[in-house]
Amino acid sequence: MVLMIILGLYSLLRLNTQFFPDFGVDVVSVSIEWPGASAEDVDENIVQAIEPEVRFLDQVKHMRSVSMEGLAKISVEFEPGADMQVALTDVETAVGQVTTLPEDSERPEVRRLVRYDSISRLVLSGPYPEAALKATAKRIRDDLLARGIDKVTLFGARDEEIWVELDTETLRRLDLRLDDVATSIRDASQDLPSGDTGGSTVQNIRSLGLVKTAEGVRQIEVRSFEDGRKIYVGDIATVAERFEEEGESAWRSGNRAIEIHVQRATTADALEVAGIVDDYLEEFVPTLPGNLSLEPYAVMADLINDRIFLLLKNGISGLVLVVGILFIFLNIRVAFWVAAAIPVTMLATMLVMLVTDQSINMVSLFGLIMALGIIVDDAIVVSEHAEFRHQYGDPPALAAELGVRRMTAPVVSASLTTICAFIPLFVITGVIGQIIEAIPLVIVAIIFVSLIECFLVLPAHLKGALGHEPSRLRRGFNRAFDRFREGPFRRLVVWAVEWRHLTIAVAIGCFVCSVGLGVGARVGVRIFPTTGSGPDLCECSNGCEYAAPTIRSHAARVGASLGGGGGRSDKWCWRLSDDAARQTGKHVRGRGGRRGAWRSHSEHGRRAQTLR
Repeated sequence: MVLMIILGLYSLLRLNTQFFPDFGVDVVSVSIEWPGASAEDVDENIVQAIEPEVRFLDQVKHMRSVSMEGLAKISVEFEPGADMQVALTDVETAVGQVTTLPEDSERPEVRRLVRYDSISRLVLSGPYPEAALKATAKRIRDDLLARGIDKVTLFGARDEEIWVELDTETLRRLDLRLDDVATSIRDASQDLPSGDTGGSTVQNIRSLGLVKTAEGVRQIEVRSFEDGRKIYVGDIATVAERFEEEGESAWRSGNRAIEIHVQRATTADALEVAGIVDDYLEEFVPTLPGNLSLEPYAVMADLINDRIFLLLKNGISGLVLVVGILFIFLNIRVAFWVAAAIPVTMLATMLVMLVTDQSINMVSLFGLIMALGIIVDDAIVVSEHAEFRHQYGDPPALAAELGVRRMTAPVVSASLTTICAFIPLFVITGVIGQIIEAIPLVIVAIIFVSLIECFLVLPAHLKGALGHEPSRLRRGFNRAFDRFREGPFRRLVVWAVEWRHLTIAVAIGCFVCSVGLGVGARVGVRIFPTTGSGPDLCECSNGCEYAAPTIRSHAARVGASLGGGGGRSDKWCWRLSDDAARQTGKHVRGRGGRRGAWRSHSEHGRRAQTLR
């Protein structure tokens, strides 16, 4: 028993804590950009050329393609358990065999989708230039990555660009074309490999000439004359450093902002990663200027802690009821050791979960709580029979031994029956199957451990517990319970047997009513219920710019622009934004351009602002 407790505590400290169990996304995506092409041309020239090559690869389960203006996306889903590294290589080879892609299309991008769980989001905002905000955000990202965070992405950190603006009259006067200037810049601004040094110590040689500043572009020569005069880009053009116009941008309280999204890999512990972020914020935020704010929101660790606390609270309530019933109907000392089997079995189950590569999450905790009654069933049966043998004169040691021997067959049979009831859950495939697989794994593990505790640990405790006479209160309760069992309860059972047709009819009627409640939608069905603490979300396929206080009034216009008015998009956006508009504060963000979207997030009482 001590060994089970020690190993259980060790396993509890080693198990990962997360919201849902780990599940794989067995998908490889292919994306190809073709600037300026219509959706029809993209479908005919790109999608229809690639689909036959990847559709019949080994273990392909489903394929989905999307054609849009200037972009083709193909998602290839593989069967669960497929070797995704091999699958990625197969898709890359298949796409590489296609030789009929348009010449001006971009190189195909093939990548495997890797799932990361969100930990929290940080909003960096203040009255500072975009370049300064981006530099600070990059510093935060690098610091978090250096501390062990698996993935940190930036939203609103647009790419830097160097803009060269030319006047057509100036070009005409100098007999220059736009292509001449572009060619001069391209030829002068590039890094080129130049071979290696050879010999015993080989070193690669590379000529560095990539221009990265506006001043450098201004100094690029466009044309030279025989008399020594030269024309530079700065002489005929306006050169400036800017940010990408179609990139993602964000605003917070009227100031430009950058969102920092902190994520973890499936092998990392969510609470540990959240602790790293909290420690970093405690150190870094005091070093910022007073008007530069770094605010966390959408902290998933808080949600995980809340759900774990809720499940544990419900589990403790059930444990109290179970222990209370045990102390009412069993000898106090016997009931104590039966109740002690619950935490011991739970801790030993943690060891099995660690060995089988499971984690502490909402689904596994639900399985543990559901198994509370299963844990004590075996111990109750064995303890009750041992107490019965002791009441009929057997010494404590013999009574405990006979109780285990007599109850071995029924206890093992009942445990196997319970295991068989949960085995069909292993057959469910897909993402849902990977999520709910934690329930049968936990149930099987806890039943296995409970059998070990019942047959190997409990008899030694019963030997000492049975050697004491019951108290006066216990004897009085037993006499009262015997009178109830032999009196009203026995008469009720006899009456139910004599009127067996009525009893069966009542049972069938209750069953029909139960089925009717589900079929008639009186009892709703929802796999994952809404928690009420998540963000309101609304997306549209075109770039939008709305402030949260006006979401409700503009939602119909968004839907109308998407679906022609009164369509499904209109209804969908209106419903979500109507819920959003009722809340006191919002954090709105969006993306411009072809793949633009706007989103509305709850923001803990903050004033609503526009993010583009």
